[in-house]
Amino acid sequence: MQQMLREWLKIRNMHFFFPYLIGSICLILLAIILIQRAIKCKKEGTPFINFKGYHFFRENYDKVKLWGSLILFVLYIICLPILHFAWASVIFIFLFNVLFEMKPGKLFEAKSVLISAVIALAGSWGVWYLFFKVFNITLP
Repeated sequence: MQQMLREWLKIRNMHFFFPYLIGSICLILLAIILIQRAIKCKKEGTPFINFKGYHFFRENYDKVKLWGSLILFVLYIICLPILHFAWASVIFIFLFNVLFEMKPGKLFEAKSVLISAVIALAGSWGVWYLFFKVFNITLP
C-alpha cells in the first residue's frame, strides 16, 4: 500500500491529483445535498422525488446560452486530447466569452471580441505556464 502511494505521488502522476480531488469534493457535496433534501422532505412530509408541478427550466430562459455552453463544453472535452490544453483552452475560452457577450438582436461588437481574445490568450497561456513551468505539473 505504501509503495503504491509513493508511486502515485511521483511527479509524472501529479496531473491525476486535481481530477481526483475535484471528484471527491463533488461527491461529498452531492451527499450533503441529498441529506439536506431528505431532512427537508421528512419535516414537510413530502416524497423525496416529487415531479408534480415541477419545472426544470424557468420561463423564458436563455436557450442559446444554456445549450451553447453545454455544446461548447462537450466539444472542449473532445478537442482536449487532440489540441492539448493550451490551444484547446484558448479556442474554447474565446468561444465561451463571445457566447456570453452576445446581446439579443446584435451580432458582435469589435471591442468585446478583442477583450475575449486577450482573456483567452492570457488566461490559457498563463495557467499553462504556471502549472508547467512553476509547479512542474503536466497538463493534458
